[in-house]
Amino acid sequence: MKKLFLAIAVPCLLSAQAEAHVEQSALVLRARALGGAFVSRADDPSTIFVNPAGMASSELCAMYVEYGEPARARAGNESRLALVAGMGKTHFGLGWHRFGGADGASGNLLIAGAARKLIEGTPGSFLSIGASTSVGGASIGPPCCETGRTSWSKVTGDIGLILKPLPVISFAYAIGNALNEHLDMPGDVDRWGRAQRWGVSYFWEERIVLSFEEDFFSGRTTLHYGFSFRAAVPIELMAGFSDGNTTGGIRWLGRGFRAAVAFSSDGERGTAWAGSCEIAYRQDEKEGSQ
Repeated sequence: MKKLFLAIAVPCLLSAQAEAHVEQSALVLRARALGGAFVSRADDPSTIFVNPAGMASSELCAMYVEYGEPARARAGNESRLALVAGMGKTHFGLGWHRFGGADGASGNLLIAGAARKLIEGTPGSFLSIGASTSVGGASIGPPCCETGRTSWSKVTGDIGLILKPLPVISFAYAIGNALNEHLDMPGDVDRWGRAQRWGVSYFWEERIVLSFEEDFFSGRTTLHYGFSFRAAVPIELMAGFSDGNTTGGIRWLGRGFRAAVAFSSDGERGTAWAGSCEIAYRQDEKEGSQ
């Protein structure tokens, strides 16, 4: 997840409160709704931003689009686009993330990655690994013109793995910004250091999922807790808790189309929200037409 911090890092220099805001806005929609506990559940195109190993569990071909507005970000917004395509046990993905904030701050992140299932056991059990390369840039300056703007750019990479020894439980570990690059911002503020994430999820009858995740970044450890419930109709309810903040969301689970909305309450900083849609081409649909 830390590779996303670059694209929204510059506004953090504007105030001390912005640092906590980044921890919320750097989450893709499902991670936001689940309180940040997503690294061991990653299985759609958005996982390229969190744990590249999860791309191996995505559909044969899928596209993901997301838009959100972080808490208390005046004129701020976030957009994400991800594409994943599979060839056998290997999946390839492309991702783009953009942040636009107040005072002319903006950032972009481009990602290319791949994931593969190395081992597959009983139905629903597997071991997958993934890696990605990220090119990110951020700038800040007068919103009216290019004069006086200051920009930064870096190249780094992420790696991750997911182990699901049984259909009812999964373990995951991911390293964001594995090269441990630094953005060299004014004041020697490091906002693109290495981040480590590990988590575990328990699946009960494919209806209820309990998730836990621990993140370590810049000397700080943060715990995340998530819960989801799938109803008889194709709807998934999501909720989470992390660092004193509550989150939630709802997701429509169509066969070829999925849509979701999520929010995260951050106390005095307000509420962040996001919406997403996903179009997927499923492997079983192809087999059924033959």
